[in-house]
Amino acid sequence: MTVRDAIADELRVYLTLAGASVRSQMQYRISFAVRTLVDFAVVIGDFAPVYLLTRYFGNLEGWRFGELALLYAMVGSSWAIVELTLRGFEEFGGILVRGELDRWLLRPRWLILQIASATFEPRKFGRLLQAVLVGTIAAWVLELDVRSLGWVALGVAGGVLFFAGVVFVGAASQFWTLGQTSELQNILTYGGTAAMTYPVSIYARWFQRVLIYGVPLAFVNFFPALAALDRTEAAGWPAWLPWLSPLVCSLVLALGLFCFFAGLRRYESTGT
Repeated sequence: MTVRDAIADELRVYLTLAGASVRSQMQYRISFAVRTLVDFAVVIGDFAPVYLLTRYFGNLEGWRFGELALLYAMVGSSWAIVELTLRGFEEFGGILVRGELDRWLLRPRWLILQIASATFEPRKFGRLLQAVLVGTIAAWVLELDVRSLGWVALGVAGGVLFFAGVVFVGAASQFWTLGQTSELQNILTYGGTAAMTYPVSIYARWFQRVLIYGVPLAFVNFFPALAALDRTEAAGWPAWLPWLSPLVCSLVLALGLFCFFAGLRRYESTGT
């Protein structure tokens, strides 16, 4: 079997497991519809402050509504993709406590895909569609050309790598804490998404350093957006900095995978 055939086979398994999860959720269709509408309303509520700020103050540190919408759409799309495809890792603590990992380790399939598809929630498509819709409108209003759209795509792809790495680090921590550190992960995912809805320049200097050098969320959407808008140097940053976005985000993913497999090596089963 070639590498391509092996990857295709694993993806078929992922889709099969995800489909089983979807069918189980669709047994309660009214509940599913209500939760989907609630999710959509929540993400609309997340975007509403951006509109209100620009509606009453005109711009935010020189960023107009369309440009802020682009920031929101980029980071929102990245996190929505990760939340949709790696949902099982967000609940990894419960998986460990229930002893489900033991069963999956016995299967001759890639463990990451088994965990990722464990709690697949199609209602999360609402979050992704909303972010894509906002991004499409922002790109049209800003009249972005092909080069700029390339930077947007690069930022979204980098964001997927970044948030996937964060989710893996969070899952790895469960091997030692069994759910006691889940809120720390939420700070970096949900909290990070909310923080990066706005330009880094509006924050205090110490927090800017955190977002650039500590937890490099700025490389998810801020620097790629500056490049897309051709404002990198005008904002006081070197022209080459946005090119580091895929590298930085890839390093975060590599760190996450390293931590997860390190935790897996120390796992001693539940004894069930």
